[in-house]
Amino acid sequence: MEIERFVWTVHAKDRLGERRLDAADVEEAIRERHSERKANDGRAEWLVGGQTSGGVAFEAIYDHPHGNDDSAVRIVSVWRLDS
Repeated sequence: MEIERFVWTVHAKDRLGERRLDAADVEEAIRERHSERKANDGRAEWLVGGQTSGGVAFEAIYDHPHGNDDSAVRIVSVWRLDS
């Protein structure tokens, strides 16, 4: 199954700007590492790590599937690992 659609919560969008992260980097990490995801204990089902094009490590939490759409994820939050 391929992830084709990303739904961002307001919280997650706010965190992108606050933490100087790019949505494209987060979406790429989720798409590429979805099969390696870990269960998350908090506000979202899944946790995945990634790295920006500039080498900054980050983690994102998300729900999948989103609604009845197996090709969609709902991104709940994202943060840098260097802060």
